[in-house]
Amino acid sequence: MQPDMVADMFNEMTPILIAENDCVIVTGSSLINAFDKLEVMEYSAKAIVSSKVLGDIVAITDDEIKDLRAAFH
Repeated sequence: MQPDMVADMFNEMTPILIAENDCVIVTGSSLINAFDKLEVMEYSAKAIVSSKVLGDIVAITDDEIKDLRAAFH
């Protein structure tokens, strides 16, 4: 993938790119902000992998996402 194409993938809602079997690229307003996003991504990935022993992951609906955003933003 070309660098320009990769750069175009990032925006405020997509600050992290996971390149399959290769690397993770994180953007942020500062080094500590980018590290925080990387840490959240890492623990989220661990939670997803660990949850597989409990069964299939159940996705939340768009309405539930809106409710969470309203409650925590």
